[in-house]
Amino acid sequence: MNIMDLSQRYLLNATELRVLEYILNAMERGEQKINIRTVAQQSYVSTTVVVKLAKKLGYQGYSDMIYSLRRRTEEERSSAAAGIDLTSILETVDLPSMDAFADGILHCSDRCLFIVGLGFSTIASSYFMRRLATLGFLAYDGAPVDMMRGGRQPSLTIILSKSGETKDLVDVATHARAMGHKLYTITAHGDSTLAKMSDCVLTIRSGTPVAYNVPDFFIGRTIILFEYILSRLADRLGKDE
Repeated sequence: MNIMDLSQRYLLNATELRVLEYILNAMERGEQKINIRTVAQQSYVSTTVVVKLAKKLGYQGYSDMIYSLRRRTEEERSSAAAGIDLTSILETVDLPSMDAFADGILHCSDRCLFIVGLGFSTIASSYFMRRLATLGFLAYDGAPVDMMRGGRQPSLTIILSKSGETKDLVDVATHARAMGHKLYTITAHGDSTLAKMSDCVLTIRSGTPVAYNVPDFFIGRTIILFEYILSRLADRLGKDE
């Protein structure tokens, strides 16, 4: 985990950076229990400062921060062993948002989830639908008009859109909102129309526009992101059993 990237993204001061560095080093040493009082004492701060750091990073509290950072550290270690640079692939994705994404899916586990993409994004939407089925979730990746005819019970609609501006998908989002659905979007543009309409947004670094002679990594990274979210879901389901 690149601590300087986190420092720049969340504008951490020197004290906050010292606290975060201590926590990450403790995880690297394999410490199973990282007590907040110990963190505060070793970092020469109060426990209040540690809690404020957790909030600043987007977590609900200290325990939530430790859980998420530990998961991220373990996954990066596994990914490195497999030759996959997860940090680079998901460097623009906010960790608390990924956890919120997984929690939103889990909250709607008793109803149909809608996953909508157009063009090449249908590859990712179909993949995610099938993978969710392996965890026992009911999901549908039909065309936008089919989604609008979905059940009356409010659920969750997940939209995949690289630009975040595709008119048909904006229309889907509008109808989903009218039906009372929660709206989650995965896009390459965090300031797009769809992103602004959504309850939760995951922004994926994409790079060049789609063209025949240049690579485009949006769909591939989206699928990798799905696997990361699925691992969070599997962990939560395991704890509920």
